[in-house]
Amino acid sequence: MAMTPAADGSKPLTSPVSIQKPGTVNAEVEWDGFDPQTYIRHNYAELRDDDREILRRTRDFFAGAELSDACCVDVGSGANLYPALSLLPFAHTIDLCEWSTSNVRWLRQQVDSYDATWDPYWQVCAEHPTYAALTEPRRCLAKVGRVSQTSVFDLPTHAWDAGTMFFVACSISADRVEAERAISRFLQALRPDSPFAVAVMLGSTGYDVGRHSFPAVALARSEVVADIATGAYDMDVHEERPRPQIRDGDVSMLLVTGRTRG
Repeated sequence: MAMTPAADGSKPLTSPVSIQKPGTVNAEVEWDGFDPQTYIRHNYAELRDDDREILRRTRDFFAGAELSDACCVDVGSGANLYPALSLLPFAHTIDLCEWSTSNVRWLRQQVDSYDATWDPYWQVCAEHPTYAALTEPRRCLAKVGRVSQTSVFDLPTHAWDAGTMFFVACSISADRVEAERAISRFLQALRPDSPFAVAVMLGSTGYDVGRHSFPAVALARSEVVADIATGAYDMDVHEERPRPQIRDGDVSMLLVTGRTRG
């Protein structure tokens, strides 16, 4: 999501025939061809063990971050609600920033009253007492959630107190520089000392959603950690190997939590 289009918001999908080839840089990609319902059926219709562990660790991190009444952001939300759910008990507002018009439309419907698909994800959150105390998560998300059609490359500086960016930097183009830039823009969008969680698919070479193919960049653990470390401290790094494989070339899912530098 740079000079133009933006993040797909989460993990990808493999699909058979008649695939349209993607552009290699973000501005060349037909993001409005992204089909959120197809994507969700493949990725989130059943709660996978890898997503459960990523969500559990994100939940525990934010529960220990001493957040309250915070202005929060989820960047590149796409067709994935669980990063926003991980912020819910601590949020005065949650801005869900996404570029694809089809994903923005889907997000607005889900923020109003999310589908039962996401109940198991909230149940993972509610295993922690801080989250369990929030008895009406749907009503809460409808109250605090705000969807905007915004590119990761156009985020304002120092605008939020906490944030998430899941499976975005790896999935918006095949350009390593754009992935690095997306991470930098996300961290700069948070105020100093803000807690954050970033998830990245390592090793991916691309993914398909229905008849559309989307680009990815095959990132390595060391370079992602180094990119985040330039703008963060108190980092914790966890690597989760998805089984079965989620997309072509993927090695693992990397979760990095920490706080932003001043």
